[in-house]
Amino acid sequence: MKDVNMLVCSDLHGSKEALSMLAKVANPKEYDLMVVCGDFTTMGSVDFVHEFLKKIKLKVLAIPGNCDMPETVGALEKRYASLHNARLTFGGWQFFGYGGGVPTTSGMPFEVEEAEIESSLRAVAVEGGVMVTHIPPYGMNDVGRSGKHTGSKGILRVANDFKVKLSLAGHMHESRGVQTSGETTYVNPGSVRNGHYASLWLGSEVKVQLLEDERLRVKPKTY
Repeated sequence: MKDVNMLVCSDLHGSKEALSMLAKVANPKEYDLMVVCGDFTTMGSVDFVHEFLKKIKLKVLAIPGNCDMPETVGALEKRYASLHNARLTFGGWQFFGYGGGVPTTSGMPFEVEEAEIESSLRAVAVEGGVMVTHIPPYGMNDVGRSGKHTGSKGILRVANDFKVKLSLAGHMHESRGVQTSGETTYVNPGSVRNGHYASLWLGSEVKVQLLEDERLRVKPKTY
């Protein structure tokens, strides 16, 4: 397997400013891959997803978030960028994922029962792979404003059972960070709409640098 330098981001929520920033930093001379952990928009048109894929010059692997319209999956699949309910190989590494969020009282457009998320992930998971979800695994960079853990226990079980090398997730804007448990490194890059993203080196080790563009800094929100 090759060493892979990647940009990891999540939660653009339709921000053209965030897309412009990402297009500038996504230099193919520095990075091999970009991974997007969902929420391209907030119930917005898939036209934004098409614009994103056109402007980013790196290979993109992505999933939809709970705020994305279901049509996002088709838009990603047309560009061979979808990891939703799928497994793809890059640089010899096995990437797999499942997007969307668990049902809420808000009734967001891409919500799936937790049991279905877990079973779907298990169907595409591979030991030692890279798992990409929108909802973080329970206890891993998942604390909301309430101070409580809001992640998925089902997703955590998949991470543990398959001993994944790397787990990438977003959703919880306030809980960006890096945690290590067992053989797995868990990363939440934060919301790129707020200027937050991550630079990650995947090789014999996982090295993560959390980055920020202060020009995009706003009061964090959770969707």
